[in-house]
Order: sequence, then structure tokens, then C-alpha cells
Amino acid sequence: MSAIFRPEGQQFRATEHAGGPWSPDMLQGSATTALMTREVERLATESGFVVRRLTFDLWRPAGLRAFRAVSELLRDGRKAKTLQVRLMDGETEIGRCTALLTAPSGESPTDPFASPMALDKAPEAGSPPPAFAQKWSRYFQNVSVRLIEGALEKPGPAAAWMRLDAALVEGEPNTPLLQAVQAADFASGVAQIVDMRDWTFINPEISLYFFRPPESEWILIRAATRVGANGAGLTTATLSDLKGPFAEVMQAMSFERREAAQAQAS
Repeated sequence: MSAIFRPEGQQFRATEHAGGPWSPDMLQGSATTALMTREVERLATESGFVVRRLTFDLWRPAGLRAFRAVSELLRDGRKAKTLQVRLMDGETEIGRCTALLTAPSGESPTDPFASPMALDKAPEAGSPPPAFAQKWSRYFQNVSVRLIEGALEKPGPAAAWMRLDAALVEGEPNTPLLQAVQAADFASGVAQIVDMRDWTFINPEISLYFFRPPESEWILIRAATRVGANGAGLTTATLSDLKGPFAEVMQAMSFERREAAQAQAS
């Protein structure tokens, strides 16, 4: 079975399965965020707290090399803790995760204004994307996708179930939290609104807000993108598992015409 990373002492070496959409030799964003989440989840489990918010700043692209996660407790409260995890490529920081953890209270109030939750189609009722779309990146070829609304190859809002089939780290199972985070990074792709032959778009950050822990390996992304001024956009998404919604996602987007990007590079 393929793996996205292989352990090397205190580091994790990216395999060829970690390649992203812009270059097969550059790390996929989903791999970056999920590897940092692995460290957050380990620390949350040790403390008995639950993950409530994950904010990722993706600072630099990285090749398929060995990385290490460096963690720091920024706030150690009785009811809330704040962690920081930095992903290091040698001495260069390529990304950072700030995580909010809260102590479980054991009981939640009833929301008198909540509408009955409508169940979405199950993954087996969805359809796979076209073969060419599944080849957008080497990493994405390890992700099972079942569309229930819209289309990956056409602009507009869409909804798709996703599951990473390869192990994130060799020899370890993918937890529901890892599945959720790696899927969330695809929200802007699921809800892309431009012709990618004419435009590039990146999300230099992504934030997830959890109102309950995810409980299944299949994650449903229901996403939409809006565009404003100066190349700015915003992708929002709801994440669901087989029981229903559990988190909201926000991604700050930056769009650029390919001609402009090529002119700056030359």
C-alpha cells in the first residue's frame, strides 16, 4: 500500500504520492496540512482536550523532501489551550498550524431554532469524476471521490465525498480528523469558478471550525467560492461525515491571470 510520507527518525519523508497539482515534485497542500494535524491530534489526545479550530498558514512551496513538525504550547488553560505546530524543511518553515483545543463538558444544549438535518446521498450513491480530473495531481490519484452535486471539471458550487486511501504516514491508520483536514484543502478545487487554462488560484491559508469531532473516513465537502476585488476570493465549505455536518471551512483565495504570472516570472 502506498503512503504519502515515510518516517525517518524524527522526520517524515514525502514520497512520490505527495506530489501536488502545480508540479509533481512539489508537496500537495493537503499533505502539508494533514501532517501538521497529525501532531495536533497527538497532543490533543494526550491532554484529553478536543480540537475546535485549526488555522493553517501555508507560507512556502516545498519539494518532496523530509520534514519535521515542531510544536509549542502557546496557552495552557483549564478550559482552552492554544497549540502551534510548525512544519520545517531543514531550517526553513514552510507552514504553521495554530490549533484551539477545549475541554469537553460532556453535555450540549438543544438548539431550539435548528432545522431537522437532511441526510445527503451516501458515497456509494455518488459518481466518480472524469479520469482526467482524477489525474490533477499524484496525491489526488490516492483519493476516492464520489460527486453528488456539480462537477469538478466545470465551474460552480459542488459537493463531493472524499477519502484518502493511501496512509498519510506509512504504518499508521488515517483518523477521521486527518481525513477531514486533507479533504478540506480541496474545497477551492471542488468549488472552482474559473477556467484553469486562463487563471491560477491559491489559498495561502485555510481555517476549520469544528462543532463536533468527525467520525468516519468518508468526508463530504459542500463548497462555494466568491470573488471580490484585486484578485481576492473566498471559499466556504461545510464538512459532513456519515452522520451529518461537523465543521465549517474558510479559505482566503488569490486569483491571477496566467499571462500576468508568466510576465512576472520572465
